[in-house]
Amino acid sequence: MERAVKIRSTLLNILLPGAGLSLGVAWATGNWNYSSLVTGYAGAAGMMIFWYLDQLMVQPLLKKMKKDWLRFGLENIFSLLGHLIGVFIPLLICSNIFGFTIHAITAWMVFGGLLIGFPIIHGTGNAVRFYRQLKEKERIQEHLRTLTAQAELKALQAQINPHFLFNTLNTIAQLIHSDVEKAEATVERLAEIFRYTLSASKKEQVLLNEELKFIDEYLDIERIRFGDRLQVEHRIVQKALNVPMPSLILQPVVENVIKHGQGLDGRIQLTIQASLDSNQLILTITDQGPGFPANYRLHAGKRTGLTNVDERLKKTYGPMYGLRFKPNKPLGTVVSMRIPFGEDK
Repeated sequence: MERAVKIRSTLLNILLPGAGLSLGVAWATGNWNYSSLVTGYAGAAGMMIFWYLDQLMVQPLLKKMKKDWLRFGLENIFSLLGHLIGVFIPLLICSNIFGFTIHAITAWMVFGGLLIGFPIIHGTGNAVRFYRQLKEKERIQEHLRTLTAQAELKALQAQINPHFLFNTLNTIAQLIHSDVEKAEATVERLAEIFRYTLSASKKEQVLLNEELKFIDEYLDIERIRFGDRLQVEHRIVQKALNVPMPSLILQPVVENVIKHGQGLDGRIQLTIQASLDSNQLILTITDQGPGFPANYRLHAGKRTGLTNVDERLKKTYGPMYGLRFKPNKPLGTVVSMRIPFGEDK
């Protein structure tokens, strides 16, 4: 089928130009006979031959050029030269065979016809092909950018999971020697966490309600370690529970509070808030610990979990999104993030 289409296309590219050239030669020479017909179709065949040579030998070299506009211009120049040479060589040969004279007016007519017809037929075709190549190039580049971004997000997410699991296993190891029942309860919680982690890591987004349940299970494990010293308060707007968000993104922030947010009395007072602002979900994690140093910079520190969350938010939603830090008066830190959904996403 494809071969038949190519043959039909080749015949049309010879028949139509050949008919036009035959009429032009007959009118210029006054020979309204087979000689003009043969000369015209010989010229059309010559153009086709040089066009194929151009495609095989010249165009592959031009495709290596980095500047698209220069490549497009040279493609048309070489194609036009190939058409001119392809016409004049058969014209010279046929004039000797059939004994007609090539007058200057004949040459100029052929040249003028090519200058007029080439931009209309081949120039337009080349422009359309060039435009399609650019669009295809842009599509491929955009696809590669998307794949790269997805790979980066998966890599960041994969860094968070082992970090959390390592700390949980360390907790179990400590409890085994001090309280076997708590160790068993922690293992059960860990099994639930494993299930969620494995399923959520395969998803780009989960509902806030699912993420909060996961955080509660994580905090249940931490309560086994800290007891009443860990105090957690939820301030969640009901409508926010069904908002989609990146999976496994709250846990590193909460874990950072567990590790660094203890107050002077040894207590950890953690508040998780979720509210809606237009088409954005606002998540806030507050503690009453010592807070961050005044000159603290996130990516200059060693807190990989927070850095990964910040990068995931920015890579998912754009550079304007990410973690925000401010002091919590009188003590502590407020960490917040905005997650767009719906029309703003």
